Amino acid sequence: MTRHGKNCTAGAVYTYHEKKKDTAASGYGTQNIRLSRDAVKDFDCCCLSLQPCHDPVVTPDGYLYEREAILEYILHQKKEIARQMKVMGMGARAGGFDPEHTEPL
Repeated sequence: MTRHGKNCTAGAVYTYHEKKKDTAASGYGTQNIRLSRDAVKDFDCCCLSLQPCHDPVVTPDGYLYEREAILEYILHQKKEIARQMKVMGMGARAGGFDPEHTEPL
């Protein structure tokens, strides 16, 4: 093999094919995907309920939530944790958490 044949990949040129292969592998760069209207949330809609906000709350990162949706989500998670603790046999008061009582244990 000649000397030029051994250095065939040592060029400083980043070809179109290499760029396409790298962007497809990494996930970064321009994506050639067309999103439907259902995939894009309106700017004034809650991130949890996807409905327009009447009592909006904005996080420091810029996410918009409905106050009522946040409270419903927190209550749902609290009840779900209590249910999981009962299933695991830990009991509600064993871990110092009881969703029915608000005072400290």
